[in-house]
Amino acid sequence: MRFWGDPVANTFGLRAQILLHILLLAGAALLFAGFLFLRLTESALLDQRVSHAVATMEVFSRTLAATMADGGPAEADLRGRTRRLQDFAGSLPPNLGWGAVDRNLSPVSSAASLGAFSLDLADLAQVRESRRVEIQVHYPPTGIFSVTGGDGFVVATAPVLAEGSFAGALQVRFSLGDVRARIFGGRTLVLAYALLFGTVMVGFGFYLLSRTVVRPIGRLMEGTRRVAAGNLAEVLPVEGPREIAQLAGSFNAMTGALADSRRETEAYISSLQRTNEDLRRTQEDLVRSEKMASVGHLAAGMAHEIGNPLGAVVGYLDLLRGELPEGREREIADRSLGEARRIDRLVKDLLDYAAPGGGDEESFDPLAALVEARDLLQHQGAFEGLSVDGELPAMLPAVTMARHKLLQVFVNLLLNARDVSPPGGAVRLAAGVVKEGAWISVRDEGEGMDGETMAHIFDPFFTTKEPGRGRGLGLFVCHRVLDEAGGRIEVQSEPGSGCVFTVHFPISKAQGEG
Repeated sequence: MRFWGDPVANTFGLRAQILLHILLLAGAALLFAGFLFLRLTESALLDQRVSHAVATMEVFSRTLAATMADGGPAEADLRGRTRRLQDFAGSLPPNLGWGAVDRNLSPVSSAASLGAFSLDLADLAQVRESRRVEIQVHYPPTGIFSVTGGDGFVVATAPVLAEGSFAGALQVRFSLGDVRARIFGGRTLVLAYALLFGTVMVGFGFYLLSRTVVRPIGRLMEGTRRVAAGNLAEVLPVEGPREIAQLAGSFNAMTGALADSRRETEAYISSLQRTNEDLRRTQEDLVRSEKMASVGHLAAGMAHEIGNPLGAVVGYLDLLRGELPEGREREIADRSLGEARRIDRLVKDLLDYAAPGGGDEESFDPLAALVEARDLLQHQGAFEGLSVDGELPAMLPAVTMARHKLLQVFVNLLLNARDVSPPGGAVRLAAGVVKEGAWISVRDEGEGMDGETMAHIFDPFFTTKEPGRGRGLGLFVCHRVLDEAGGRIEVQSEPGSGCVFTVHFPISKAQGEG
């Protein structure tokens, strides 16, 4: 018998192994029971035949003694009574082998209808001494699968007593062929019964074991395969025998623990992803803040260096303007003074980057600033050969910031969209309102950007334009202006599909409180 860990045993299924084991156990049990039954029956039949032989021999010995006694004294010697013995033999049942001896154990007469019959002098001598019937059984046991083996026989030896003295002995051989025939018939019945009963028992045993063991284990195996495939929602019915039910309960507890562990792991991974995203944004903000601080320091230094001589120029031009009469010369002085003051304002804007502040903030509709920037550029002919369109709402929630700064943001975005759009292309505008505030987008039909380019477009002095067409400060300024106002700017793009810049505005404090 092989164990479950044996490679050969594992090639058979559980059903096949259970059926094989049931067959072996049931067959062995039934054959053992049948063999035991046959042996007990055979022993009982032999005991019965021995008892019958003893009783028969006692009758035969008395009959023979009476036959001998009828002859009188003249015929006292057993040798002279041959005729009477022959008469006695004729009265015996057929198919018996027998023989007789006198008081000296000398054969007197015999018949051997069952073949050659020889007297056993040892048994005869023992009977003469014991004066009792002696039995010798010659019977080979019947095997469970034996076909032949001889019928067997019983040799019975009985003393012949005449007036209390030993006058001779009679020895008879009884055939046991009928016992053998009955045993063979019983064996056939036992084998048939064992086959029938074994088939029924194997069938019921196989059905019960399949229902209580094989099927639950099959469900467990199928559930294990589903869990291995990732389905942690698998639940097995807790039923069947106690051990199978406990196993199903343990399986359900295991899948529940795995599901909880998966949820915790997924939540932890999501938390790590959010943390990494926050760290990435923080790092980008720190890098951008460092760059903006560098630009601020540069702007402050330049504004300081330019501001002093520029202030003197503005003062001298103002004095010169006051001394000139009305006319062409005064008009030139007025224009020069205006240009100098515009330069002074630009210098002040540079100082705002170094030390940002609230400035001249106001609450207004950001959509009005977009329309103003679009109209201003259209009047200047900036969109020649292009179309600027889009579905815009009537108004948006108000935003609080410096209006001229937001105007500059939209001017930069519109000019960038113009620069990358092909001739005959379109710049599309869109706007809307979400829960957090309002948004405005500018879409172009350019060649788009890859991820590496998008990661640096808000950096100062980074540009994709040809030399002489840009300094890389436009989007940097836009990002700085919106960041100061509490908003943000985002970009979406793929190579070959253009770019979409979306400006997000927070709801105005005054409007939110209202």
